[in-house]
Amino acid sequence: PFDADYADLVQIHQNANRAAALVRQLLAFSRKQALQPETLQLEDLLEEVVHLLTRLVGERIVLTLHHDPALPAIRADRRQLEQVIVNLVVNARDAMPMGGEIRIETEALTMPADRVIGRVRLPAGHYATIRVIDKGVGIAPDLLDKIFEPFFTTKRQGEGTGLGLSTAYGIVKQMGGYIFVDSVEGAGSTFSLYFG
Repeated sequence: PFDADYADLVQIHQNANRAAALVRQLLAFSRKQALQPETLQLEDLLEEVVHLLTRLVGERIVLTLHHDPALPAIRADRRQLEQVIVNLVVNARDAMPMGGEIRIETEALTMPADRVIGRVRLPAGHYATIRVIDKGVGIAPDLLDKIFEPFFTTKRQGEGTGLGLSTAYGIVKQMGGYIFVDSVEGAGSTFSLYFG
Protein backbone atom coordinates (compact mmCIF):
# COMPACT_ATOMS: atom_id res chain seq x y z
CA PRO A 1 0.00 0.00 0.00
CA PHE A 2 2.89 2.40 0.49
CA ASP A 3 4.31 1.88 -2.99
CA ALA A 4 3.98 4.86 -5.33
CA ASP A 5 2.28 2.67 -7.97
CA TYR A 6 -0.28 1.17 -5.57
CA ALA A 7 -3.13 3.58 -6.38
CA ASP A 8 -2.61 3.05 -10.12
CA LEU A 9 -2.64 -0.72 -9.70
CA VAL A 10 -5.87 -0.54 -7.68
CA GLN A 11 -7.42 1.58 -10.46
CA ILE A 12 -6.26 -0.90 -13.13
CA HIS A 13 -7.74 -3.77 -11.11
CA GLN A 14 -11.09 -1.95 -10.75
CA ASN A 15 -11.18 -1.11 -14.46
CA ALA A 16 -10.42 -4.74 -15.38
CA ASN A 17 -13.33 -5.88 -13.19
CA ARG A 18 -15.63 -3.31 -14.80
CA ALA A 19 -14.57 -4.48 -18.27
CA ALA A 20 -15.21 -8.11 -17.33
CA ALA A 21 -18.67 -7.20 -16.02
CA LEU A 22 -19.40 -5.27 -19.21
CA VAL A 23 -18.39 -8.26 -21.36
CA ARG A 24 -20.65 -10.54 -19.28
CA GLN A 25 -23.54 -8.11 -19.82
CA LEU A 26 -22.90 -7.92 -23.56
CA LEU A 27 -22.72 -11.70 -23.81
CA ALA A 28 -25.97 -12.02 -21.89
CA PHE A 29 -27.60 -9.44 -24.15
CA SER A 30 -26.42 -11.21 -27.30
CA ARG A 31 -27.52 -14.54 -25.75
CA LYS A 32 -24.12 -16.11 -26.29
CA GLN A 33 -23.39 -16.82 -22.64
CA ALA A 34 -23.39 -20.48 -21.59
CA LEU A 35 -26.26 -21.09 -19.19
CA GLN A 36 -26.30 -23.70 -16.45
CA PRO A 37 -30.00 -24.46 -16.07
CA GLU A 38 -31.26 -26.29 -13.02
CA THR A 39 -34.64 -26.90 -11.42
CA LEU A 40 -35.37 -23.92 -9.18
CA GLN A 41 -37.96 -23.25 -6.53
CA LEU A 42 -38.59 -19.54 -7.05
CA GLU A 43 -39.67 -19.00 -3.45
CA ASP A 44 -36.26 -20.12 -2.15
CA LEU A 45 -34.31 -18.19 -4.78
CA LEU A 46 -36.27 -14.96 -4.24
CA GLU A 47 -36.05 -15.13 -0.46
CA GLU A 48 -32.25 -15.38 -0.73
CA VAL A 49 -32.09 -12.51 -3.23
CA VAL A 50 -34.42 -10.29 -1.18
CA HIS A 51 -32.25 -10.87 1.88
CA LEU A 52 -29.20 -9.64 -0.04
CA LEU A 53 -31.06 -6.77 -1.74
CA THR A 54 -32.41 -5.34 1.50
CA ARG A 55 -28.98 -3.84 2.20
CA LEU A 56 -28.56 -2.68 -1.38
CA VAL A 57 -31.81 -0.69 -1.59
CA GLY A 58 -31.08 1.39 1.51
CA GLU A 59 -33.12 2.53 4.47
CA ARG A 60 -35.73 4.57 2.56
CA ILE A 61 -36.91 1.59 0.49
CA VAL A 62 -39.03 -1.25 1.86
CA LEU A 63 -38.61 -4.48 -0.09
CA THR A 64 -41.48 -6.98 0.20
CA LEU A 65 -41.99 -10.44 -1.26
CA HIS A 66 -45.45 -11.93 -1.92
CA HIS A 67 -45.26 -15.53 -3.05
CA ASP A 68 -47.93 -17.73 -4.65
CA PRO A 69 -47.77 -21.10 -2.84
CA ALA A 70 -48.99 -22.87 -5.99
CA LEU A 71 -45.99 -21.68 -8.03
CA PRO A 72 -44.32 -24.54 -9.95
CA ALA A 73 -40.57 -25.05 -10.13
CA ILE A 74 -38.84 -23.73 -13.26
CA ARG A 75 -35.70 -24.61 -15.22
CA ALA A 76 -33.32 -21.66 -15.20
CA ASP A 77 -29.77 -20.57 -14.52
CA ARG A 78 -29.79 -19.50 -10.85
CA ARG A 79 -26.97 -16.95 -11.11
CA GLN A 80 -28.37 -15.33 -14.24
CA LEU A 81 -31.91 -15.14 -12.86
CA GLU A 82 -30.56 -13.56 -9.68
CA GLN A 83 -28.80 -10.97 -11.88
CA VAL A 84 -32.11 -10.15 -13.62
CA ILE A 85 -33.88 -9.61 -10.28
CA VAL A 86 -31.00 -7.46 -8.98
CA ASN A 87 -31.08 -5.30 -12.14
CA LEU A 88 -34.84 -4.80 -11.88
CA VAL A 89 -34.76 -3.98 -8.17
CA VAL A 90 -31.85 -1.53 -8.57
CA ASN A 91 -33.79 0.25 -11.34
CA ALA A 92 -36.89 0.35 -9.12
CA ARG A 93 -34.80 1.81 -6.28
CA ASP A 94 -33.38 4.49 -8.59
CA ALA A 95 -36.91 5.36 -9.75
CA MET A 96 -37.88 6.22 -6.14
CA PRO A 97 -35.29 8.73 -4.89
CA MET A 98 -37.57 9.76 -2.01
CA GLY A 99 -38.09 6.15 -0.94
CA GLY A 100 -41.08 3.84 -1.04
CA GLU A 101 -41.89 0.17 -1.49
CA ILE A 102 -40.64 -2.32 -4.04
CA ARG A 103 -42.83 -5.39 -4.28
CA ILE A 104 -41.69 -8.68 -5.74
CA GLU A 105 -44.65 -10.94 -6.46
CA THR A 106 -44.91 -14.43 -7.88
CA GLU A 107 -47.95 -16.07 -9.43
CA ALA A 108 -48.82 -19.39 -11.04
CA LEU A 109 -50.71 -18.39 -14.18
CA THR A 110 -52.61 -20.46 -16.71
CA MET A 111 -53.44 -18.83 -20.02
CA PRO A 112 -56.08 -20.79 -21.95
CA ALA A 113 -55.35 -18.95 -25.21
CA ASP A 114 -52.46 -17.12 -26.83
CA ARG A 115 -52.10 -13.55 -25.66
CA VAL A 116 -50.51 -10.67 -27.56
CA ILE A 117 -48.55 -8.23 -25.41
CA GLY A 118 -47.08 -5.42 -27.46
CA ARG A 119 -45.38 -7.10 -30.40
CA VAL A 120 -44.96 -10.47 -28.67
CA ARG A 121 -47.31 -13.45 -28.83
CA LEU A 122 -47.32 -15.27 -25.50
CA PRO A 123 -48.41 -18.88 -26.19
CA ALA A 124 -51.21 -20.47 -24.19
CA GLY A 125 -49.96 -22.57 -21.30
CA HIS A 126 -48.87 -22.66 -17.68
CA TYR A 127 -46.44 -20.01 -16.45
CA ALA A 128 -44.53 -19.10 -13.34
CA THR A 129 -44.50 -15.30 -13.22
CA ILE A 130 -42.38 -12.84 -11.28
CA ARG A 131 -43.32 -9.18 -11.03
CA VAL A 132 -41.12 -6.35 -9.72
CA ILE A 133 -43.36 -3.39 -8.89
CA ASP A 134 -42.43 0.15 -7.87
CA LYS A 135 -44.34 3.39 -7.37
CA GLY A 136 -41.54 5.53 -8.76
CA VAL A 137 -41.25 8.11 -11.51
CA GLY A 138 -42.41 5.71 -14.22
CA ILE A 139 -41.37 5.66 -17.86
CA ALA A 140 -42.66 8.04 -20.53
CA PRO A 141 -44.89 6.26 -23.09
CA ASP A 142 -42.61 7.23 -26.01
CA LEU A 143 -39.66 5.51 -24.29
CA LEU A 144 -41.34 2.18 -23.50
CA ASP A 145 -40.46 0.65 -26.90
CA LYS A 146 -36.76 1.46 -26.38
CA ILE A 147 -36.41 0.39 -22.75
CA PHE A 148 -34.76 -2.99 -23.51
CA GLU A 149 -32.33 -1.63 -26.13
CA PRO A 150 -28.62 -1.78 -25.24
CA PHE A 151 -27.08 1.49 -24.05
CA PHE A 152 -30.49 3.17 -23.79
CA THR A 153 -31.03 4.72 -20.37
CA THR A 154 -33.45 7.15 -18.79
CA LYS A 155 -30.86 8.04 -16.15
CA ARG A 156 -28.66 11.12 -16.22
CA GLN A 157 -25.20 10.88 -17.76
CA GLY A 158 -22.79 9.00 -15.52
CA GLU A 159 -25.55 7.25 -13.56
CA GLY A 160 -25.95 4.11 -15.67
CA THR A 161 -24.60 2.22 -18.65
CA GLY A 162 -27.95 1.45 -20.24
CA LEU A 163 -27.17 -2.27 -20.06
CA GLY A 164 -29.21 -3.35 -17.03
CA LEU A 165 -32.53 -3.87 -18.81
CA SER A 166 -31.02 -5.09 -22.07
CA THR A 167 -29.04 -7.65 -20.07
CA ALA A 168 -32.19 -8.72 -18.22
CA TYR A 169 -34.00 -9.06 -21.56
CA GLY A 170 -31.19 -11.17 -23.06
CA ILE A 171 -30.98 -13.48 -20.05
CA VAL A 172 -34.75 -14.03 -19.86
CA LYS A 173 -35.01 -14.70 -23.60
CA GLN A 174 -32.06 -17.11 -23.51
CA MET A 175 -33.83 -19.07 -20.74
CA GLY A 176 -36.94 -19.31 -22.93
CA GLY A 177 -38.91 -16.77 -20.92
CA TYR A 178 -40.59 -13.46 -21.62
CA ILE A 179 -40.18 -10.01 -20.03
CA PHE A 180 -42.61 -7.11 -20.27
CA VAL A 181 -42.98 -3.66 -18.74
CA ASP A 182 -46.10 -1.70 -17.83
CA SER A 183 -45.52 1.84 -16.69
CA VAL A 184 -47.43 5.02 -15.98
CA GLU A 185 -45.33 8.16 -15.90
CA GLY A 186 -45.37 9.55 -12.37
CA ALA A 187 -47.04 6.44 -10.94
CA GLY A 188 -44.51 3.62 -11.23
CA SER A 189 -43.54 0.57 -13.26
CA THR A 190 -44.17 -3.17 -13.23
CA PHE A 191 -41.71 -5.55 -14.86
CA SER A 192 -43.20 -9.00 -15.46
CA LEU A 193 -41.25 -12.18 -16.17
CA TYR A 194 -42.96 -15.29 -17.59
CA PHE A 195 -41.39 -18.74 -17.50
CA GLY A 196 -43.19 -21.74 -19.04
